[in-house]
This record gives sequence, structure tokens and C-alpha cells, in this order.
Amino acid sequence: MKKFLSMVMAAAMVVSLVPATAFAASDDVKATAKVVDSKNYTQDEIEKDNVISGPELQLTFTTADYTTAESSAEIEVTLDNADFSDDASLAGFAIKADGDTYKWQYPAGTFGETPLEGVDGKKLSLSVKEVNSDKDEVTLVLNGQMDRGWVLTMDLTSVMDKTSKGKTATVSVDSDDIKITNGDDLTYASVEAAGIKASVKDTVDIATEEVATIKDIKVEPAVGDTFAAAFGNDAKSYEFKLKLNSGFEFTNSTSNPITFKEAGISPVVEYDDDEIIIKVGTGIKASDVMTIKDLDVEATSAKAGSTATIKVYATGCDTVSVEVAKVVDYTVVMSVDEDEDVPVIYSGVNVDNKGITDDSDHETLEVTIKESFAGAWNNSKDFTLSVPEGVYIVDVVDEAFDNDANSSSFDTQAWFEAAYEEGDYVDLTFKRRGWEETNPDDHDPAELTFKLVVVADPNFEGDVVLKLTGDAVDEQEVTVAKFVKPYTVEAQQNDMQIDYRNTEIPTSVVIKEAEAGLWDKETTFELTLDKIEFDDEGKIAVDDKSGLEVKDDEIKVDKDGVLSFEVSSRSDDEPAVVTISGLQLYMERSLPAGAYDLDMVSPEMNTPYVNTVVLNGANDKVDGDPRAIHDINDDFVSYTAKAGFVNIITAGREDTDSFTTKVVVPVGESYLISGENKVEIPVPAYINAAGYTMLPLRAVAVALGINENNVLWDQSTRTATVMYGSKIINMTYGQKVVYVNGAMIPATAAVEITNDRMFLGLRDLGNALGVTDITWDAATKTATLNGNK
Repeated sequence: MKKFLSMVMAAAMVVSLVPATAFAASDDVKATAKVVDSKNYTQDEIEKDNVISGPELQLTFTTADYTTAESSAEIEVTLDNADFSDDASLAGFAIKADGDTYKWQYPAGTFGETPLEGVDGKKLSLSVKEVNSDKDEVTLVLNGQMDRGWVLTMDLTSVMDKTSKGKTATVSVDSDDIKITNGDDLTYASVEAAGIKASVKDTVDIATEEVATIKDIKVEPAVGDTFAAAFGNDAKSYEFKLKLNSGFEFTNSTSNPITFKEAGISPVVEYDDDEIIIKVGTGIKASDVMTIKDLDVEATSAKAGSTATIKVYATGCDTVSVEVAKVVDYTVVMSVDEDEDVPVIYSGVNVDNKGITDDSDHETLEVTIKESFAGAWNNSKDFTLSVPEGVYIVDVVDEAFDNDANSSSFDTQAWFEAAYEEGDYVDLTFKRRGWEETNPDDHDPAELTFKLVVVADPNFEGDVVLKLTGDAVDEQEVTVAKFVKPYTVEAQQNDMQIDYRNTEIPTSVVIKEAEAGLWDKETTFELTLDKIEFDDEGKIAVDDKSGLEVKDDEIKVDKDGVLSFEVSSRSDDEPAVVTISGLQLYMERSLPAGAYDLDMVSPEMNTPYVNTVVLNGANDKVDGDPRAIHDINDDFVSYTAKAGFVNIITAGREDTDSFTTKVVVPVGESYLISGENKVEIPVPAYINAAGYTMLPLRAVAVALGINENNVLWDQSTRTATVMYGSKIINMTYGQKVVYVNGAMIPATAAVEITNDRMFLGLRDLGNALGVTDITWDAATKTATLNGNK
């Protein structure tokens, strides 16, 4: 003690020599305080040797904006529940600068201001200005210029005043010359209860009824160096118990490796479903760490969201818990980046966008398919990726399968090609065992990423929804692209009677460009009608704002009755609008009544499209040529511009006065007899509440020989129309009347709709068709319409 006080007095004498210039300002010099290597003691340990040795106070200078190198600062260091020890001599100071440590070395028996040289050529000195009488507060004086990032350190060798369980020793730092952050009540020593603590290297994911391997569970003393303190210093043997919470069980055998840091310890291990008992024999040395490796845990009944927790019991110690696993859904998730815009692609053109000026690459958004945890994606089951009908996959790009179980040589491109071929070039069907399943022990979920290159039929418009299905996955959908048509057609239905040649269509056809400048120069458009030829060119007009021009300012009709026009100059500021009017038809007199669609095609756009080679098409050839879209879609259809553009309302040469077919309709049966033929019908005839036999209109009409196209339905008015020869028969749901060529005929029963189909009374249908010989057999519940002889 005398030695300590004498050094303090010497230090106080030196203080009078310190320059009066202080640091520039507290805002200009800033430092952050912290304690490193703090100590935890049991009560026995701290009472046996009361000196705290090892912790260090560090003052890191975060700002050092000095006005002069001759600066000085006072720093107060205060201990709580501890005093500086006599043997510490307050000499454990150092500067840590630029990776090096510079210590102050005080001459034996003195404690005065001692210079520290060699830190970037700067001169620094430190002195103790004052130590209070309780030896728990020291005032230091730091002379010289510190740099940003330098650290002033101080050993906190001291003696605790109170050493009962729960007590702590703290240090506080304050200064009027330096702005100190986090300088209050920093704990550098504590007294804790003896006991154990448990930890796990990593928590793992697990699915219900699945097994996961827990790696490196460690059990060690909570404080102190050995289990002796934890169990009591008189303990001769040790017993631990590990217990799982409800819903989980251990699945290991007794061969599971349990090791101690102390060599030569061989514990006895007993397994019992959700419990493990570990016994360490008498007379062993008490080790400081027990490690349990590769412990297998099964989620026997725990549901998604539950947590597997192991409680560790030790005789005489408090119970501790450690979370080791979390139950997750056994899922595979497909996703796209929601922040990315869905790419817009034009339909009916190939990847090179022939016929249009668009420069899109036809790539979809990047798709990610990832398992929720390692092993969730079962490779023993098929899964399928499908796109909408009318969309075709030309290529797969940026594909990667991140899965540690597969070697770097895994060919993802070939995997996709095989899946497309397996799916008959409509879907991607990935067969089982196509890749190595991930190992749950690796904790590395498999992840597949890719982009598709796609094209679409001219008729396709809308979102490309990629669908994931299969026994190994939940059904999911993501939107990866959107198709729009490069042109749209506006037209109306035209009800027409056959008039052989030069039959003029009273309405116009309007063709609109999707965006300005889209149609390329020399692009041709062709319009056709099914079974009907155009008979004259008609007139063509282009809007006066777009700047688009048509070759020769006319449309043409070739020898096959196909109408066409060609772009000679692209549009400029606005999309083009092309109007075709005055069209005339050549109509064969034998044409049946019914609706005929107007189709439109651009050879420059659509011909390259149908010849587009699909994914792996170059390897899977048809008659020596690479497989293309036309090989998959043999019934390739051009763009249907207007369904039912021409509607022939009277047939050419049908005999309306000689209906000779005999039709037998058994009530309640899914068939009828037409002449000598048995005809299946989707719904049977029935007897309604008023006692009338009701016939399914469309089924009976077709059985009578009427073309199905001549049985029409208008949803808006809920009206059915049957065109038979020169007769046009109309009937409306709920009405008790039938119209024949506009003439009203009273009906015996109101028209009904059953199972989404229209039903008409037996006699009412016969009357409308001109059949007067109708019989009813009550015994067999059979109605017969006897055609005229």
C-alpha cells in the first residue's frame, strides 16, 4: 500500500508540469469505450483468489481533430464494486496504433509522467493525476496528439468488494476534454451460479415425419473451467439427461458418438425415444466440454412452425434448453422477381421477329424453383412445367441447378431438352431420378433457375402462366411473359343469303397496328374465308396520321379468292389504321347455312414462325429435318380475325317439304334412334311438371340431320335458332311460343333450360319442323316423330 501511495504522490508532482493547453473541444475529439475479455466467476473461485485479472478497458478514438500537437486531456476512470489492487501499480497502459502495440514502461518504484515515443514519430505521455482515497477512481492526463483509430488501453486488474452470486464489477469513463460514447457502467467481471450451459452449432429444418441430423450439441460449465464446480466439487461421477419436447423423438442407436474434451472418457449412453441418459463413471477427471455429434431427431407428429427443443438436465444444476430444429412445410417454391417488369412479346412471329421491327429477345422472367430445405424436393417423383396452349418453348437460357449433390458437370440444358421431348414438346416433363437428390446433412437446399425463350400462335394473346405440378410439389403458377398481337381486326357479323356471285358484304373490316412503326416494309397481309372466296378487290383506305403506305394503294384478290395488301412504307408517329370496304363474295349455291370465320395471316410474320425449331428440335428430327412448330401443331390455324364474319341464314338447296326421318326418343335414356342409327345424346329427354315430354333441342336437331352449325345460341337473349332449309326457327327461354320465319306459333309448353341445355316440347318441335305424325307410347315412355312419307 505504501508503495502504491508513493507512486501516486510522485505522479501528482509531475502533473504540475503538464501544459495548460487542453484538447480543442469535446466535439472535436471523440472516443468509444468498451471492455474486452470480461470475466465470469463462481462464488468459490472469486472468494479463493479475489483479484480480477485479464479484463481490459479500451478507449478507441473515432474523431481526433486537434488544433495543436501539444494537446492534453484529463480522463477519469471509476470502478464500481471494486478497487484497484496494490500490485497492479496502475502501470498497465498501452497505445494500439496501426496494428502495433506500444506500452508505457515505468521505472521501478516510480509512477511519473513517462514519454512514449515511436508511434508514427509522435510523442505521447501519460500520467496519473490523482487516485481517490477509496482507490476506485483514477484521474489520468494524456499529453500529445492521438490519431483517429488509435486505442488507449488500461488493465483492469482489481479486487471486488462484494462477491456473492449475482454481483458485478463495472467501470465508467468520463472526460471534459473528450466526448466519450458508451462510457457508463461497463461490466468487466461477474459472479454467477455454478451450473451448465448448452449450445448447438446450427439449427436445422425438418419436415413432419422426417429425420434431421443435429450437429455438435455442446454441454459445458456455465462458469469456471470444469464440471466439478457445476456438479459440486465433491462429485465423483456425472449424469446428464437430454429430453426432447412433445412431437419429436431421437432415432440414434447406442453407437452415436459422444465425446469429452478430456481424453480417455467413455460415457455410458441409454436411448429411450425422446430421452437420452449419459453417465460418466466414478473417478474420472472432470472435463470442460461434452460434445454430441450427429444426433438424429425425427418430427414424429410436430407440425410446421413447431420447434424441437432439447432440455439438458444435470444433477444439482439448473435445467437448460437449446433449440435444435424447426419444422417446415415439405415444399418446393416457384417464384419470379416481383420487381421485374413482365416482358411483352408479339405473337405469331419467330424469335427473330420477322415481319415486324420489334427487337425483343422473347425471353421470360427468370424463374427460381427452390426447395424449402435440403431434401424436400423428392427426385423419385416426376414433376411438370407447362405453358398455355399455343405457346412453345424455343430455348432455355441462363439455366443453373445449384445442388451440392450434383457434380459441376451436370448438364441442365440437356435435362430441359429431355423433359421437353418427354412432354411431346407441349410441356416439360421431368422424369424421376433426373438429378441427385440433395442430402439433408448438407443444409443446402437445391435451387433451379432459368429463363425460357418462347413464341406463341397468332391467335394467342395474354399472360404466359408457367405452371408447376407433380407428386413431389404443390401446384403453383407464376406469370413469366405476356403476348400481344401485332395487329387487331375489328369486324361485324354479316347475315347473308346466298346470291352466287358478287354478293357484297355490307360492313367494313378495320385492321389496326399494335404500335407505330411495327409493321415492317414489304410485309403482306392476307384475308380468307372458309369455303367462300372473295370475288372482287373492294376498297382500301389508310388513315392520314400514321404515315403508313400500301403498295399501289390497293388490295388484290388472287385466283384462289385470297384477298391481300402489302406495306410499302412503315408508319411513323402513330399506329396505322387500315380500313377495307366493299368486299364481294363468290358463294357456291350448295353452301350449307351457318357461320363462316374470317381469317388473317401475314406470310412474312407467320411462315418463319411455323418453321421455328423448338427446344431440342435439332436433335429430334422429323423426316431428317429439325422438329419445328408445324410438326407439333399439324392443324396450325392462322389468326381468326372475326368468328362468324359471314353467317348464311338460308341453305342453298335443302328440301324443306320432304322430312322423311323417323326419330324415336325414349324418355330418360341417353340415346335416341334416328332412322336406323342409334345416336348418343349428352342429356336425356324428360317429362316436365306439366306432363309434357321435353326434348334436348340441339341433340334432337342434329339427329334429324340438321348441321350442328345451324343450331345457334344467343346468350344475351337466351334465344336458340335452328336453320333448316328455308326455315328459321326461333325460341326463347321461358316463352310459350315458337317463331318460324318470323311467324308466331303458339306452343303447348314453355321453353326450359335444364343442365345448361335448352329443352323444347316434343309436339312444339315437331310442329316447327313440319312433322305432324307424332306418337306417344305411355307403357315404354317413348315418343316417335314420323317423318312425312
